[in-house]
Amino acid sequence: MNKLRLIEGNCIRYYSKFSSCKLCENICPTRAIECKVSKVEIYQDDCISCGACVGVCPNEALELTNFNVIDFFFDFLKSDADVISCKTDFVCLSGLNVEYLIALGLVKKALTLDIGYCSECNIKESCFPQIDKNIAEANRVLKSLGFREIKVENLKAKRDKQPSRREFFNIFSVKNIARRKRNFEESLEESGQIDSEVAKKIREKKLPNKRKILLTILNKIDKSKIQNYELFSADEISFTSSKYIDDSCDNCSICYRVCPTSALSSDIKFSKIYFDDLMCIKCKLCHDVCEKGSIDLVNFDTREFFESTQKELISFDIIRCNECGIFFTYKGGEKICQRCKQEEEGALELWGLN
Repeated sequence: MNKLRLIEGNCIRYYSKFSSCKLCENICPTRAIECKVSKVEIYQDDCISCGACVGVCPNEALELTNFNVIDFFFDFLKSDADVISCKTDFVCLSGLNVEYLIALGLVKKALTLDIGYCSECNIKESCFPQIDKNIAEANRVLKSLGFREIKVENLKAKRDKQPSRREFFNIFSVKNIARRKRNFEESLEESGQIDSEVAKKIREKKLPNKRKILLTILNKIDKSKIQNYELFSADEISFTSSKYIDDSCDNCSICYRVCPTSALSSDIKFSKIYFDDLMCIKCKLCHDVCEKGSIDLVNFDTREFFESTQKELISFDIIRCNECGIFFTYKGGEKICQRCKQEEEGALELWGLN
């Protein structure tokens, strides 16, 4: 039986109680998913295994037990097929994330998504808007890079011989999944564009597999053939972002401590905050946990797909407290840390001197 599995360690809601991510709950056509504080409930009896939640999850925290999107990607990539249909070789097309669509569009000479069954599907109200959005976004990116756009047609493709449910899921065997994952890791290290150190860094930061795949393919593209780079508004890209931190930031460190991919990071002295656009999965957790609202999105330059660098968003003066001697973020005034300042104010209040 095909069930939906939650990988708690990947779920954004488990990183902080302030997370506002509800993408899986919002798209579920049968209300089989409920997002709670630092928790996600899955009601298996209501789940129809459409895969829509798998597609929208930014950090691959959801998966179907008998269908693996990564395995499908590699099977489709090595085949001569150029049409993906929900009735032949896939679950609901909403399960195919924008990053997978872009990756396929960059590699396949032609790619067509068959939406012929969508108009009569009983989950179209929940899933088709996401399918439409994913295709539009993927085509916008592909066009900006000078690649052929993904076609959308009402083909209603069918298999000559429809497999049984058991036969269908046996195509994506556990053995094949393991083999292709191993081959993918090896391709990261063998690529002329991605050396072993970069590959190791990517794995250590626990990037979702869909991002690893996209990065690998992007690094194999001949950049000299790209005539122009484009700016996308912050809302046009759903899977990554560029960020800005203003002077209201007090260096509390929460943003880069909770970032699931270490897109936000700091130096050894905690005196700077860095950001890498292509490590970001746009889960918006850093925005949710920032009490001062110091983090904001800015336009995304497609040059980042090929020349992404770790940017310094903000830096701080780190000095030693005159009272306790610990290092703290100094923003002017008396040179004592916040803890000592609070203790001093508490003592003055207790003595009635404030």
